[in-house]
Amino acid sequence: MSSRQGWIKSVQLLGPQILQNVEVPSPGDLGPDEVEVRLELAGICGSDKPGFIHGVDKIGERPVGFPTHECVGTVVRSSGDQSLVGKRVIAIPNRDAGLGELFHAPIFKTHVLTSDLPMQTVILAQPLATVLAALDRLGDVTGKNAAVLGLGPIGISFGYVLRSMGVASLAGFDLADRTGAPFTELFDSIGHIPAEGQEFDIVVEAVGHDLEVVNTAIEATAYRGTALFFGVPDDDIYPFKFKRFFRKCLTMVANVQPHWLTYLPRAENFLVDHPDLGAIVTDVVPVQEAHTAFETAFVNPRPDRGKVLISVDAWTGAGAARAE
Repeated sequence: MSSRQGWIKSVQLLGPQILQNVEVPSPGDLGPDEVEVRLELAGICGSDKPGFIHGVDKIGERPVGFPTHECVGTVVRSSGDQSLVGKRVIAIPNRDAGLGELFHAPIFKTHVLTSDLPMQTVILAQPLATVLAALDRLGDVTGKNAAVLGLGPIGISFGYVLRSMGVASLAGFDLADRTGAPFTELFDSIGHIPAEGQEFDIVVEAVGHDLEVVNTAIEATAYRGTALFFGVPDDDIYPFKFKRFFRKCLTMVANVQPHWLTYLPRAENFLVDHPDLGAIVTDVVPVQEAHTAFETAFVNPRPDRGKVLISVDAWTGAGAARAE
């Protein structure tokens, strides 16, 4: 059953940890060099957590379809390159508001898919693009000892790629029990926090949203080592042990958003070469239960949970409320 003419199905964040299926008017005119995409599959990212937990975006608003930016779908309209129409794409929606039948996205954040990978695998190209871009900043890591702080799907992806890059050893740390998560066997050891004096050539901080984790990474980085900060911060100013950082002669690298038209194709190609990475997906939840999907990702941890996706296959007009 389709939506009424001129209306689309979507999801509305009503408040902290409250999501509801709704019907809303179809998106309006496209901006310059934008596409309109019909959503086919969405993923939940750790950077979606503050929006879901606090019930608003970073400017205090609740755009319909927020918080979702990992999206695969088919282009139905374009205000720029018309050859995109009809193509299946990964597209990053405006305002991270992609959880609707239709959404708008800039063309420079839209990648035409070229492989025949399963959709549940190829959607990983969006978060993987950020991982590849960040690790490119490190240069040759062959033979180095590495650690990843935070073993959610993005931290595990860092571990997977670091292994493919030839690190000599790999440790993982997470305050939660992650021992049953996919690909944890790639790590030589898994603990809660690095022990005093335990140091690594490379430390990847993939936690975010935590004032203490910056200094945890600094303490765990060996003399003349590199701390890569990837987890999204919530605060403008963090307590920082600068003297410790200075005396250890460390290198600090921060990286989050890549040049999408460079790294989305690279990430898709990486998945073609490593299709087993698709096993990081452990939960595919119908959009009618979007609230449960976000709770699974952020509120109710499981030791075996990996990536959580949201399928729109079962999305019908039945029972949807009109958004106010």
